[in-house]
Amino acid sequence: MRTRLIIPTLALLMCCCLCCTSKIANEQIGVELSQVKLNPKSPIECKAGQTLSCSFISGYGPLATDEIVLRRESLDDVVLPIKSLEKTSFSYTLPKQFDFDTYSFCLRRDGALRGFGKVTYVQEGSQGSEDNPIGPEEGSTVWGLVSCEGKGIPGVVVSDGVEVVATDSRGVYQMHSAKQNGYVFISVPSGYEVAARGVLPQFHKQVAKSAYVCERIDFSLYESGDQTNHTMLYFGDMHMANRTKDRAQFRTFTSEINEYMKANSSAKVYAITLGDMTWDQFWYTNAYGFDQYLNDVNAIEGLQIFHTIGNHDHDMNATGDFYTVAKFREKLCPNYYSFNVGDIHYVVLDDIECTNATASTTDGSVRSYKNNLTSEILDWLKKDLSFVPKTTPLVVTLHAPVHDRNGNASVGNNSVFLSLIYDYNTTIVSGHSHVLYNVVKSKYVEQNSGAVCAAWWWAGKYNPTFNIGTDGAPNGYRITSVSGKEQNSLFKAIGRPEDYQFRAYDRNSICINAANYGVLPERESILFEEDYGSYRTASSANEVIVNVWDWDPSWKVEMFEDGKALTVSQMSGSYDPAFLIAYTIPRLLENNGVTWHSSKTNHLFKAAASSASSTVEIKVTDDEGRVYTRTMQRPLDFKVDNYK
Repeated sequence: MRTRLIIPTLALLMCCCLCCTSKIANEQIGVELSQVKLNPKSPIECKAGQTLSCSFISGYGPLATDEIVLRRESLDDVVLPIKSLEKTSFSYTLPKQFDFDTYSFCLRRDGALRGFGKVTYVQEGSQGSEDNPIGPEEGSTVWGLVSCEGKGIPGVVVSDGVEVVATDSRGVYQMHSAKQNGYVFISVPSGYEVAARGVLPQFHKQVAKSAYVCERIDFSLYESGDQTNHTMLYFGDMHMANRTKDRAQFRTFTSEINEYMKANSSAKVYAITLGDMTWDQFWYTNAYGFDQYLNDVNAIEGLQIFHTIGNHDHDMNATGDFYTVAKFREKLCPNYYSFNVGDIHYVVLDDIECTNATASTTDGSVRSYKNNLTSEILDWLKKDLSFVPKTTPLVVTLHAPVHDRNGNASVGNNSVFLSLIYDYNTTIVSGHSHVLYNVVKSKYVEQNSGAVCAAWWWAGKYNPTFNIGTDGAPNGYRITSVSGKEQNSLFKAIGRPEDYQFRAYDRNSICINAANYGVLPERESILFEEDYGSYRTASSANEVIVNVWDWDPSWKVEMFEDGKALTVSQMSGSYDPAFLIAYTIPRLLENNGVTWHSSKTNHLFKAAASSASSTVEIKVTDDEGRVYTRTMQRPLDFKVDNYK
C-alpha cells in the first residue's frame, strides 16, 4: 500500500510517546512546523540497536523510501531507514552505537525535511529500580549514569575539567560543578568505547543549565573487546588551511590511513592528533576552519581520533586563554582530558596559554601566547592521576614539546608537571616543532613526532612525493604498537614503506649556491639562516651523510665500504641539506623570499670512504632491534629526483 503525507492533519505516535499534528500542503515534507504535544509517558526507555514502532492515521503515513532523521543542534544527524511499513504503523532500528539524548524527529523525502517534534531516548535501566531508584544527591549540580547495555559501570572517572569523581557501584556519579567549562566528560574506561561522530569519539556532553540548577547527563558505553594489544597512531601538525595544495596532499594521507585500517581490520586501532590541525588566521582569510577540517579528515573511515589542541587551534580573534579555546571545545572536544585503552592511561593536555589582550586575526604583535601548563590544568591532572595506579603506564600528549632537542625544559611549569608523572612509566608525545627528535630520561621519554604537513605542505607543493620538514625528515605520522604495558614505536613516512627510516647523501655532490640553482646572487644569503658548514662549496672528502630521523641514543648507525667498517660520527647541531633544494630554492625562484629556514638537528651522521666512487652499505638498527639497510651507489647526484 502506497501511503502519502498530504492530508491537512497528521497524528504521529512515537512508540506511543510522541503525538504530532500538522498541515502539509503537498507531497514535499517540510512545508511548516507542526503543533507538538508530548505524551506524559515520554521519555522512551530503550536499548541501542532496538527496533521501535510508530503509529499513524490509516493511509497517511510515510513512504517506504522516506528516511528518518534524528537531529541535534551542532551535531551530526542520525539517519535511519524505515525498516517496515504497515497499514497504520512503521518501524525503525536505532544504531548499535547510539547517543541517548533528546532529538528532533524528522522525515526526509527527496531532500526535503519535515519535523514532527522532539523525542527523548533514555537507556533502559537508567531510571534505576523500584527497590533502588537513582537520583541526584544533595549538593550535586550534575549527576548521571554511565552504563553499557542498560547496566551501570562502576569506577568510571567523570570530570568537568575542574572536579574529578568516579561512578559508584551502580554506575552513578555525583558532582558539585560550577559548570564554568560548559561540559562534562568521561575518561573512557579500558575495554569500552563511545559512539563516534565521524572520527570524533563522543566522550563529552554539553551542560544545558546554570550552575545553580541540577541536571542529569548520562553516558553510554559499548564493549570493545580485548584492548590489551592495540595500535595508537599519532598525527602531528596537519595545518590544513586551503593553501599550498594542502587539501590534495592531505587526501594522500587520508587514503593511506584508510588502507592501513583495511589491512588491520581485525585490530584495535585508535589515533591522537598532536595539535595544529588547522591554522587560525586562515579560518577567516581562507574560510577554512574546524568544519572544513572535519569534512576532510572524515574521509578516514572506522577510526576514532582523539584531538590535542595546538597554538593554531586557538582563536586569536578572541582574547585571553579561556575564550580562545571556545571554538575548539565547540567543534572538537575539551582541550584537556584523559581516556584508557588496554593497560595504558592516555592524558591529553593543552600547554598553550594565550596571553593576547587584543583580538586580531592578522596582527602578529598582539597574537601572543606562551608554552605553559597552567595551574588549573595541572590541578586537574593531579586529580585525574589520583584514580590511576602507579603501575599503569602513562602516555601524555601535548602540542608544544616539554623539552628541546637537547633535553632542556621548554614548557612553563615543566618541573611541576614532571613531579606529577614521576612515579609512572611515562611516554610524552608532542608536536609543534615540525621536526623529529627523541629525549630519553631515566623516568620517561619524549617523542617529538614530526608533522603530517612537514614544513606546512610547502616542499610537497613544489616537489610532489618529496614533502620534507626543516630537519629533512619526511612528512608522516607515528605508529605505536602496544602489547600489554609494552610500547613499540616507529615513524612512518607518508607514501613510503615502514622500513624507510633514513636518507643518505653523497657529500661530494653537494654544492648549494645561487649560481648552481639559478637564484639571483643578491638572494644567496637567504639560502642560509647562518653560515652552517660547507654546503656552499664542493667537497672531495668522500663523505656519506645519513639522516636517521627517528634516532635516539639506543639506535646504532653503521657504514661499510667493501665490507670494511667506516668510522661513523654524529653531526650534532647540523643541518640537513635536502630542505634547501626541496623548499628554499623553489621558493626563492618564485617569491624572492622564504618563510621557513632549515633547522638544526642531532640525527645526522657521517663517515668518510676511501674512494669517491665506491659502494657504501648503510645499516641502521633501532631500539627494537629492527634493521634497516641500503646500498648506496656513488657518485650520487644531489637532486630531488634521486630522493623521490
